[in-house]
Amino acid sequence: MSRDHAEYRSAAPSLEYTLLRKRMRSIRMRVVPPDGEIRVSAPHATPLWQIDQFVTSRRTWIANRRALLVGMEPRLEHGAEAEALRAELADWLEILLPAWCAEFDVETPHLSLRIMRTQWGSCRPSTRRITLNIELARRGFEMAEYVLVHELCHLFANGHGRDFYALMDLHLPDWRDRRKRLGPL
Repeated sequence: MSRDHAEYRSAAPSLEYTLLRKRMRSIRMRVVPPDGEIRVSAPHATPLWQIDQFVTSRRTWIANRRALLVGMEPRLEHGAEAEALRAELADWLEILLPAWCAEFDVETPHLSLRIMRTQWGSCRPSTRRITLNIELARRGFEMAEYVLVHELCHLFANGHGRDFYALMDLHLPDWRDRRKRLGPL
């Protein structure tokens, strides 16, 4: 494997994880559905003992994340199911997008739908492009609406600061409840 993508599987019996060495500054970890596999990304120069210590120090977080995964649907893969979900989400957005663009008094941004592994949506204000995760169709109309509004707010407020949350409160007062119900990806 290339230096940028060297992979290692830990031998620690209690917290086995897959390590991917990358060009990055800090260690990152995630618990992946459906079986709760631990995946760690770390800089090339970080010693294994330090990565093991990092993973071990987060036992409680790992257990909590794995508990959330129980009963979750398997990851969405390309194919018939993904295309059906894309069509359902597109139908919802034919209703939602014009209404919310009018609410924000903004020209309709370019919108794309795709399978995203780590986030529900993204917004690039400079190009006025919003991308939504097809997986939202599994979560329901209200969750798709919440993520769309979230991304539209980013057209006016970079990051998740005071201005961003003020826009969310103004336009979608129950957004905090929806965010909780949406859960992890």
